[in-house]
Amino acid sequence: MLIRCIVYFSLFVVLLTSCSTKKNTPVARGYHNMTARFNGYYYSCVNIDDGIFKIENSNKDNFEKLLPVYIYPGPDKVKTTFPEFDKAIKKSSLCIQKHAIKDKKGNEIPTAGHWIDNNWINIGIAQFYKREFFSAIESFEHVIRSYNHSKDKYVAMIWLIKAYNEIGSVSNAAPIISLLKNEKNLPRSVKNELPVVTADYYIRRGQNTEAEARLMEATRNNTPIFGLSRKKRARYTFIIAQLLEQAKDNKRAIVNYKKTIKLKPNYDMIFYSKIRMARLLDVKRNNSEKTKKDLLKMSKEFKNTEYFDVIYFTLGDIEERERNISKAFYYYKRSVQTSVSNPNQKALSYLKLGEISFDQANYPPAEAYYDSAVVTLPKEHPDYKSILARKKTLETLVGYIKIINREDSLQKIAKMSDQDRQSFIDRLIKKKEEDDEAKQRALDAAKNAPVGGSSFPTATQNLGGGGTKAVSFYFYDENTKAFGVSDFTKRWGNRKSEDNWRRSNKALAANDPNSVDGKDSVIAAPKTKKDFAKVRASYMKDLPLTDSMITKSNHRIIKAYYLLGSVYKEDLNNTKKTISTFEELNTRFPDNKYLLNTYYTLYRIYQDAKNQPKADYYKEKILSEFADSDFAELLRNPNAAADMHAKKSEVEGFYNIVYASYSENNYAQSLSQAREGITKFGKNDYLPKFEFIKSLSLGKVKGVDSLERNLKLLVAMYPTSEVTPLANSILLAIKKQRNPEPPKPVQPIIKADTFNVDFEASHFLIAIIPDEPKFVSEFKSNLVHFNSVYYSSKKIDISTNILGVGKQLFVLKAFADAKEAMLYYNNLTKDNDVFSGEVKKEAMFIYPIAADNLPFFYKKKDPEGYKLFFDDHYKKMN
Repeated sequence: MLIRCIVYFSLFVVLLTSCSTKKNTPVARGYHNMTARFNGYYYSCVNIDDGIFKIENSNKDNFEKLLPVYIYPGPDKVKTTFPEFDKAIKKSSLCIQKHAIKDKKGNEIPTAGHWIDNNWINIGIAQFYKREFFSAIESFEHVIRSYNHSKDKYVAMIWLIKAYNEIGSVSNAAPIISLLKNEKNLPRSVKNELPVVTADYYIRRGQNTEAEARLMEATRNNTPIFGLSRKKRARYTFIIAQLLEQAKDNKRAIVNYKKTIKLKPNYDMIFYSKIRMARLLDVKRNNSEKTKKDLLKMSKEFKNTEYFDVIYFTLGDIEERERNISKAFYYYKRSVQTSVSNPNQKALSYLKLGEISFDQANYPPAEAYYDSAVVTLPKEHPDYKSILARKKTLETLVGYIKIINREDSLQKIAKMSDQDRQSFIDRLIKKKEEDDEAKQRALDAAKNAPVGGSSFPTATQNLGGGGTKAVSFYFYDENTKAFGVSDFTKRWGNRKSEDNWRRSNKALAANDPNSVDGKDSVIAAPKTKKDFAKVRASYMKDLPLTDSMITKSNHRIIKAYYLLGSVYKEDLNNTKKTISTFEELNTRFPDNKYLLNTYYTLYRIYQDAKNQPKADYYKEKILSEFADSDFAELLRNPNAAADMHAKKSEVEGFYNIVYASYSENNYAQSLSQAREGITKFGKNDYLPKFEFIKSLSLGKVKGVDSLERNLKLLVAMYPTSEVTPLANSILLAIKKQRNPEPPKPVQPIIKADTFNVDFEASHFLIAIIPDEPKFVSEFKSNLVHFNSVYYSSKKIDISTNILGVGKQLFVLKAFADAKEAMLYYNNLTKDNDVFSGEVKKEAMFIYPIAADNLPFFYKKKDPEGYKLFFDDHYKKMN
């Protein structure tokens, strides 16, 4: 008994002394290594595995893009796995603290412990998955630096490469990859991982051929015990196929998609492998019928419910490549109808519908489809800007068509007898009530309708002769839905799907289910005779019932026709539509103010089309009816336009030289150059500007008297020039200097009502910007581009002037009235492309201004005063 107690006591003492981290003995090392491995390190690994499992289980790959080699959490999802990785960091940190053997000075002895470096690696891995990349890099570098005797440093190097790849510092990853490639005694796990991490490195550098070779090397490692798992090999094979597809090597891509399917990955990857193979099918060399049958079969399987939109899009793609456009259009519509949870796919389907409608010159539905596509298409899409530009062009075009149709309809109703007009309006009101009721029934039915599936009713059903038959249900008509999406977005924006989505104050809904805020108000259905009369009056208010109203309506039609034809010509390059539009305009309104412009445009179109009889017809009309016009001069002298343009460019270039000399305080030189410009170029648009710089230079060289005398002469000779208000301002300052007025009580410089309010008058847009060459040049370039894209049919002149020290004034003119100017102003200030690079919106002052108010603005030079006026009178127009 005593001996047994002595043995137990001895073992206890040995165990107790071995717990100390200050003893570097075999027993102490054995104890700490065992505890570090099976306690701290083991549980740390369990936590990391739990976190990675959660990441991979919740991951949803976008198979339309190149798959990432590794599955990492994105910034939006990283917090969901913080608990697991925080536990791993805590376990490994505690393990290092308790089991790292140290010398007498308290410094760790790296060679004494076999599992401390592994715990450091786990800390780095957990930090990596928490997206704390720089902390992770420090942990991995610590292992490489402090534990260089251990082969675990190679594992740290692999993770260090991943961290550098993820932060975009691929140049730091390159030497580590090179070092590992040249190392002969790598652990098996590192050998397996090196080709994969190298492929990731090459993909991030855009070296896809090298990446493909490395992934091929990785997938060949298929030994049962030590090779890569089938799941990983399937992913890498799919990426190889994607890389080959990007390289247009479709045959090898199809081979690798087939290999992916054989590896039996998850169903998503199998499905998209089949879809990619179908889209890569060479329809010219291979019969597509089997592929289409397989796809149609897939569209009937319940497990593919959430993929129906992808299947129908693929069918549409095959039919489109086979030039079966009507079938392609049908399948793209089915793709939109059956889209459940894939907005990117829905956007692509809308885009295809828009492109087909556009190619067929069906512009109104094309506009609706493009509008719907833009709403759902991600802004990262490579063609987003061009799609948006086409959408805006079509929106403008459809707007002109609507104006013509609306004014024609109003005039038609106005020409009816009083009794017929009243009966017609009453029928419209009743029809509106019936439509509202039908839509409400459709909404109620939609709540119980099945989502997706082959039983889902279609927008059109094929008939024997290839025709179509419309289905009455509102939400199955894709044209109607596209227009609905477009109108909804214009009015409400991209709203979240939720209860009471229309309410700006959702608290109202809790107490009053019928309460609606101002934005939600709609015309209520008439319930009484008084209500009916009110609704009828709202229909009557826009009818052109007088001669003056008819004239105004005709002017709107004429303008819309001309702008419509211009959009067809300049933006859509559809000469047939241009011809029909302009000829219809001239037939309906033979004396319209655009007659000369349309004649010349039609002449140029027929000239380009080699239709000489028609070209000669319009040439003769210009020469006979508008003999004194510039267009007639161009026809008589074909070189006139080139001569005028060359002269204008030469004058503008010379003026810039004169202006530069004055800006650099070389007044004698600017005076000499201004005189040269006046003599050399004679009468031209820049003549008043040359005179203005000449006057300013004389003032600097010879004094105020010369300045005053020459400015008075300038004002007398060019009363309407854009430099005249500035000349008057300088003359007024000279007068005040010579005859100072007695001091007056301090008052605000400009009151809000100083300027005249006239919304019907012609308007300009003014922009005060810093007088910095880069800023001025880039802003002017952006303006010109903006006008050419969105206002190509309107002539907007841009002029610039000096406005005090360090400021330039841009004047854009002219707009017919305040409404047109405000519309341009709103579109311009919301365009991010105009205010980019050197051009900062916050450094500018931009506002519409009535033409009559511009001289007063020049005189006062008080932007803040004008802002008060603008806020009081113009803001309510928005």
